[in-house]
Amino acid sequence: MEKTVAKAFRVLESLARSDGPRALGDVASDCDLTKSNAHRLLQTLTELQYVRQAPESRNYEATLRVWELGTGIFSRFDIRTAAAPYLRALQEESGESVHLSIFDNGDAVYIDKLDSPQAVGAYIRVGDRVPAYCTATGRAMLAFLDERTIMDAGRELQRHTDLTISRPEELTAALDDVRRLGYALTRGEWRRGVVGVAAPIRSRNGTVIAGIGAAGPEERMSDDQVDRATRATLQAAGDISRELGFAPAST
Repeated sequence: MEKTVAKAFRVLESLARSDGPRALGDVASDCDLTKSNAHRLLQTLTELQYVRQAPESRNYEATLRVWELGTGIFSRFDIRTAAAPYLRALQEESGESVHLSIFDNGDAVYIDKLDSPQAVGAYIRVGDRVPAYCTATGRAMLAFLDERTIMDAGRELQRHTDLTISRPEELTAALDDVRRLGYALTRGEWRRGVVGVAAPIRSRNGTVIAGIGAAGPEERMSDDQVDRATRATLQAAGDISRELGFAPAST
């Protein structure tokens, strides 16, 4: 691996995920770099127009050039267009926040979402990535991926709450449940107090390519509400899969 390139991408990712411009020292600390090293990388990224310095503070921030690259890739995901009306229907039926995710390198990456109309809800941002093993959409996809991918995802199970699964055998059992039931259910494993349900979306040939789910605060997600959200989620996942050409009877 070319270390300088890897460091540059680490700096760019740090800025892209930041809520605002960041000082040189903050970038260096976040990326485990010396200030002089971070400064050289930031200068190069600035010359390439991926980074700029804010006029007032002279702190650094990512430019829209990063967004333009992401948009070009994002536009190739027809799944988002196909899923849009069903995502809306799921939100209306469940009354909770709903989201669409794809799997990438052990994580579930949110590519679309609709926030809950309720005053309090589970909040996510498009572009966020979360560990697949402890989130509903992530687990709904992971259960149907190849054995090597599952093993890699379960190699380093970190606790994010006291309810996060932490042993490979727990993950194996959880994924078995997903295959048996056809959906994933998580309770406070990624964010304490959030209940999520999700189901896999399949392509024309039956491959799982995305996950769709609903999530809400546990005080509102009673057993009846979870059942309602589960039925709506399964319906949405099936509708989107059929929209993409998947025909269960023929596979």
